[in-house]
Amino acid sequence: MTNYIGSRVPRFEDLRTLTGRGEYADDLPTPPNTHYVKILRSTHAHAKIKRIDASKALKLPGVVSVITGQDIKQVMDPYPLALHVPIKYYPIAIDKVRYVGEPVAVVVARDPFTAEDALELIDIEYEPLKPVLSIEDALKNDSIIHEEVGSNLIWHRTYRFGDPDRAFSTADLTVNTTFKVPRFTVPALEPYVVMAQYNPSSDELTIWANFQGPFSLFYIAVRALRKPLNKVRLITPRDIGGGFGVKVPLIYEAALIGAVAELVKVPVKWVESRTESFMSSTRAANRLAVFELALKKNGEILGLRAKIIDDYGAYPRSPEPGTFFRQFGNFVGPYRIKNVLIDASVVVTNTVPSNPIRGFGGQQLYLPLEKTITKAAKALNMDPVEFRLKNLIQPSEMPYKTATGGVYDYGDYPRTLMKALELINYEEALKIKEQAKKEGRLVGIGVAIGVHPAGSNMGYLDAALDPEYRKSEKYLPKSGWHDTAIVIVQPLGEVVVTAPTAPQGQGHETVIAQIVASILGVSPENVRVVTSVDTSKDPWSIPTGTYSSRFTTNMVNAAYNAAMQVRNKIIRIASKILGVPPENLELSDGKIYDKNDPSKSISFKRIAGLAHWNPYALMEYGEEPGLIGVGVFQYPTVSTVSSNDEVNSSATYAFSANLALVEVDPDTGDVKVLKFVSADDAGRIINPGIFEQNVISMINQTLALTLYQELVYDKNGRLVTTDFDTYFVPTVNEAVYSMDWASVETPSKFSPIGSKGFGESILSSGPAALLMAIEDAINAEFDELPVTPEKIWRAIHEIKSK
Repeated sequence: MTNYIGSRVPRFEDLRTLTGRGEYADDLPTPPNTHYVKILRSTHAHAKIKRIDASKALKLPGVVSVITGQDIKQVMDPYPLALHVPIKYYPIAIDKVRYVGEPVAVVVARDPFTAEDALELIDIEYEPLKPVLSIEDALKNDSIIHEEVGSNLIWHRTYRFGDPDRAFSTADLTVNTTFKVPRFTVPALEPYVVMAQYNPSSDELTIWANFQGPFSLFYIAVRALRKPLNKVRLITPRDIGGGFGVKVPLIYEAALIGAVAELVKVPVKWVESRTESFMSSTRAANRLAVFELALKKNGEILGLRAKIIDDYGAYPRSPEPGTFFRQFGNFVGPYRIKNVLIDASVVVTNTVPSNPIRGFGGQQLYLPLEKTITKAAKALNMDPVEFRLKNLIQPSEMPYKTATGGVYDYGDYPRTLMKALELINYEEALKIKEQAKKEGRLVGIGVAIGVHPAGSNMGYLDAALDPEYRKSEKYLPKSGWHDTAIVIVQPLGEVVVTAPTAPQGQGHETVIAQIVASILGVSPENVRVVTSVDTSKDPWSIPTGTYSSRFTTNMVNAAYNAAMQVRNKIIRIASKILGVPPENLELSDGKIYDKNDPSKSISFKRIAGLAHWNPYALMEYGEEPGLIGVGVFQYPTVSTVSSNDEVNSSATYAFSANLALVEVDPDTGDVKVLKFVSADDAGRIINPGIFEQNVISMINQTLALTLYQELVYDKNGRLVTTDFDTYFVPTVNEAVYSMDWASVETPSKFSPIGSKGFGESILSSGPAALLMAIEDAINAEFDELPVTPEKIWRAIHEIKSK
């Protein structure tokens, strides 16, 4: 048997993307008579809409319609929210705008240029209100964003696990850290693109969009559109042009364009501009966090207290409050902390609503947690690595249940951390730092580690609900994280796999081909993988999509199960034909043969032809016609929220150990990364090349988030960072080149392949390592990101002035 799992198979997707032959949303053919949409967006962060006059715009030749919130209300309901709060969230402002960039009117015209011109002809009268732009301002309640709530603090709960009060009352010492994670985003290659066509005769709506999932949001959008699921068809292209989480809230704009198509009765297309993408698509939630550890003098962590306030922007749209709950099961990181108290709150502000961004909640957790861990080590006069090793969960304790309910499937955290120390040559790095200090140079080293959730439990948001509500008949428990794949062997022996994942460039086609080819004994080139999603024909469900590092957690195992069904059927058929017991047969190199006598064989193609061209023979063997396998996979540990709020918020948990060695220029504040290393446990690695590409991308995104990226608003709530001149994305000039990585494989014991999701882990804990390396170099602390060269320069000179 030729096993391609673990092999460096070149990515099948690369040829089309590198030669300009990608199949993106804007490349999709348009239906006949397609009209074009442009969206007029609010110029105010907070204001009442007094009047909208579109008469001049409607007189412009080529303009078909101008649609406002009052029109949309006729065909749509507010989107359901995960938080039980009386907030009505529509995809367009109804009578009040709550952030700059919120849709106010939609122009439909025969061409995009006319639609753009018409926007300037719409006259809107606003009554400005005081904007709320920060967590601190929100808590003052001087200006209320949602009058129906009566406060900008829209949700609050306290979670208690173990005995945190005793842990802190008996502690020898405590340390705490206050840290603020900023608003940030990750611009995708292709912004939002949506087409919609409505069929009045059947009341069917078809939407094409570069949506990445989760398809639970598709269900939410369909409910808002007042239609049954079988009346709305969503189609994603083969390539969605990047995502990083930004394409998650696209579904809200897609529903808006769908409603427009229903109102005007012609097909419509909308292409988002880059400025719109920055201003009004989405961003990560910013967080104000205070973390406190209770410690023994010997270095043992007794307890953790955390106060968290998340800002979700103007509307807490789903999947929020996922920023908090996605990391709930792994809230204690890789440490043995049994006593935990979490005080969690959500506020709204007059900024663009938040949604998942790569790392989704990881940066918000590990920046304050890992800074507190390092501060504890300093307070105890211990090396930060030594302190971490002392408190790590051990392999013998796996599977390990955390205080908050997470079930760590398997991992060797000490070995992985030791591997990272080896990569950077830790002792030598410490000597380099000391020698630099003698020479008057600013060199520092930082370490941060983290457990990364992969494959989110769809029920984790239920932990936001009051336990008493969860006992009521109104409550519908949620759980799970399943995927479905279909493997079909065609008449001439080609294999087609349907695996609806809506990938963003991660190499899904290649990885599934490797798995299926290994099981069926054919070449990966003989396997065609279809990853686009069509809800009218593909086996989609609520969790479908590519987000939360779920692909190598679930879909690969669903494809494995489907391929095994086909394999087992082929072996049964070949056994009857060859007269060889099934247990003696093997599939390899395009044939099925007797392991004890390879001369007894039959080709894979012959079996495929038999299944299609002579199904009567299969019936004689007791088999049904065709060679089709339908594989479904669900982790056994992903269950509903417990009565005391414990929840295993993800199916698997990867582990990442990161160290950074940096030098800071005291005259400019510029940071040079001398070396960044990452040792990672992602379970079984299916394709080392794709693993390495993920490492490189995450390290460079770590650099961007730590040093450069923040969505900045002025005092009036207008976004200042609206293009690549103001929102910095590292180029080849700023990229990290001195890096190293290693995989420490500890396969998950809960799946047939044993792989874990990995595509966000370094970006979750890596920024803390880089930040603390900078702090170590200049002997100063920062309480928020990004640490720009200017901030670093000022910190250096403040120290000098003292």
